[in-house]
Amino acid sequence: MPTTNYFNRFPPFPNDIPIARLPRVSFDKLLVDDAAESEQLFRACRENGFFLVDLKGSGEGETMLKDAETAFDLSEKIFEIDQQELAKDAFKPPTSSFRSRLRRVLQLRTAPSARPIITRLPCTDPGQPQDTRGFPPPRARDHQPPPLPPRQAPGSPTQHPGRPHPSQDKASGTALRLLKSLPQPVGHRKYLASHTDIGSMTMLFNVVGGLQLLPAEAENVDANWRYVRPEPGCALINLGDAMVQWSGGILRSNIHRVATPPGEQSCCTRYSIAYLVHPEANVSMRRLGGGGVIPQPVDGEDEGDVRAEEWGRIRVGRIISGKSIPSSSGGGKIEGRKLQEAY
Repeated sequence: MPTTNYFNRFPPFPNDIPIARLPRVSFDKLLVDDAAESEQLFRACRENGFFLVDLKGSGEGETMLKDAETAFDLSEKIFEIDQQELAKDAFKPPTSSFRSRLRRVLQLRTAPSARPIITRLPCTDPGQPQDTRGFPPPRARDHQPPPLPPRQAPGSPTQHPGRPHPSQDKASGTALRLLKSLPQPVGHRKYLASHTDIGSMTMLFNVVGGLQLLPAEAENVDANWRYVRPEPGCALINLGDAMVQWSGGILRSNIHRVATPPGEQSCCTRYSIAYLVHPEANVSMRRLGGGGVIPQPVDGEDEGDVRAEEWGRIRVGRIISGKSIPSSSGGGKIEGRKLQEAY
């Protein structure tokens, strides 16, 4: 979330409501491969699927915080523009895009004013030319991620084609979303229905509350949902379904929703910056191999070799048809010996 200066513009988050207790990891320590911090990160990815990354005290982290504040300022200016004027430059995804169908499923059938207003800035080539209008490319770390380890399939070794996460010249659904949610009348509960993210990871910056999580093993009833308290100087990270798939169910994707902000914040307009990372469209969704931690398919179990875009389309199709109800997934247990091998 942005710095304290931005939090001071709004009423405080209330202290008298149940909240989700999320792990917090230090970005600065992760950059130097601190063993204890890495272990805490791995545990958070397995047990929670949501965690806070403290960006303070790190040069790269402070840069991200400043970029988030710039995005908040830009977001407010963009949403002040007349909607008809904005529509002239609206991004039009390919007609085959499954994610636009998912948005229609997630938005509640309420008055249009109750739905979040979304501006989507694609971060990778979605399959059609686009005019970037001189916007600078997103900052990235100097090094590229290492190639994926080969997966030993029965009979012959195979390897995931491409990288799981895209460079800027590869097609994917990765995007930066600027969201605005208007205050609603008393009694209105939810802006965005419960769901999990289909992609790999989401980085969220927001100041006003509203995001809610359903804790692990809790029954899906309103009383069990917990607000997430925005924290100055931190980014909120949640893993998506793709990470569950690649890890063979070891990592967790947790169900969440957006509700009316709590307490005095309920009268506030809520802005959010969401960076949604998706796999490259053509990367394989087979589970990863190597290390002995990720469980491999049992004899007779065939995962197939579905590419990421088709895998996502199938999952969304099941939700639309009612064959699949959004719920948390992953968080599988690891044997003690294998857990030690992971570190």
